[in-house]
Amino acid sequence: MRDDRTRIGILTGADLRRGAAGGTRSYVLGLVRFLADEGLGVEIVANGPADDLPQGVTATPVSREHVASTLAFQRALRSWSAREDFARFALLHLQRPDDLTALRLQGGCPVVCTLHGDAARGIRRRRGRVAKAAYLRRERWAVSRFAALIAVDPSTADLYAQRYPAASERLHTIPVAVEDSFARGPEPGPRHDGHVFLFVGRLSVEKRVDRIIQAVRSSGIPDARLTIAGTGPELSRLVRAATGAAVEFLGEVPHDTLPALYQTADALVLASEYEGLPTVALEALANGCPVVAPAGCGLEAVVTDGRGILVPSLDAFPQALREVVKLRDSGQRITLPQEYTWSRVGDAILAVYRSVVPEGVR
Repeated sequence: MRDDRTRIGILTGADLRRGAAGGTRSYVLGLVRFLADEGLGVEIVANGPADDLPQGVTATPVSREHVASTLAFQRALRSWSAREDFARFALLHLQRPDDLTALRLQGGCPVVCTLHGDAARGIRRRRGRVAKAAYLRRERWAVSRFAALIAVDPSTADLYAQRYPAASERLHTIPVAVEDSFARGPEPGPRHDGHVFLFVGRLSVEKRVDRIIQAVRSSGIPDARLTIAGTGPELSRLVRAATGAAVEFLGEVPHDTLPALYQTADALVLASEYEGLPTVALEALANGCPVVAPAGCGLEAVVTDGRGILVPSLDAFPQALREVVKLRDSGQRITLPQEYTWSRVGDAILAVYRSVVPEGVR
């Protein structure tokens, strides 16, 4: 029987194996679930195996195993795309601009890209100026060819509009989201004795987890401790930095166990040097957990009305932790606004798809 559904290709270098974590991973899986529920055909072009996909969603791995390096993924993508006919897709949706430079789009199709923050800044931090300049050349070429761009927060949208003025009319601001069921608010549950702060994410240098350890240590809050869920290249250094402090390293935590951590913590604490709208912050709020984070990390529109504290500098973190404990102890109910759920965000992304697919999306 002929399949008359529109087929959307979602390309990602994120780790989609069972138990993995990451904001882009959550975004991709939430998006494909929404699209599948809408009756669309969805194929993930994946970096290695993809587990626990919704019914009707297929995965095409470009490499046998997941590769952690972006350059290795793009090499695999280049080899894979040379053998593919992209005419089967009505639209291809990327998660990083320079992935387009690795594709050989025989058959052609419109390409949309979500901007999860400024990749150039991270490349400069990790690999230096020359690597950043090389990335920006690839990004400039790719941006000129995208049918549409989706920025996950206003700051990212402003940055790309300034960097590429000609792309402004193709640029949309649509936030990341959490599952609707995840945003219904937690049931009241037991709390830990003392005060527990939580970090969830990759342990990389730009996350500045060492500053969170320092802030908890110097907060003066009795029985304060920090739980760190995640792993990454900074793990060994952070374990040394936490010597003598009340810090628990959980390692990689399955996504479906995170609600219990959010619901028993006094606050989720983030200290990223740069970031688009962080999904973990939305997940925390959906589970009644306030957020402490630096101003300028994409959370200005959501961390309002007693949902947490945005600090002007890292030096203000100890005071912010003391204030958020009072907020948590006040019993104020914290919820996530509905505009950050997939039922709302998915509709906005579908509208972008329909604007660039000539025959429409059905």
